[in-house]
Amino acid sequence: MILVALLAGSANQAFGEVLIEGQPEAVHIDARDVPLREVLDALRAKFNFQYRSNDALDTRMTGTFNGPLPRVTARILDGYDFAANIAAQNIDVLILRQHGPNAIPAVTPAVTIARRSPAPVMTAAQANRYERGLAR
Repeated sequence: MILVALLAGSANQAFGEVLIEGQPEAVHIDARDVPLREVLDALRAKFNFQYRSNDALDTRMTGTFNGPLPRVTARILDGYDFAANIAAQNIDVLILRQHGPNAIPAVTPAVTIARRSPAPVMTAAQANRYERGLAR
């Protein structure tokens, strides 16, 4: 009975974990069934990493990520529209929204182009008068 309880307890610990090791130049992240927000909070605690979002960031993640912090951040945020300000000592990320098959496309304003009718083609005689300043 005790063995079953111990096995059940260790199985619960295997889920919902995030491990972050290394330096900003070489980060190792191992995430197991955790919300994206927990991964970002762990990055905030370990590095000079800031993020802002209106999204709940509750997408569950499982995976291993290795590389420089900016590249790992981009891989973690795959599926989200975001902007990042990357400086020598810190990363500041603005997470806009999740994109995917049900995402609402961004609206871009229509650009009105003023079209002028093309200039009429000149004959050789008209071009000659234009060059001499005799054109109308």
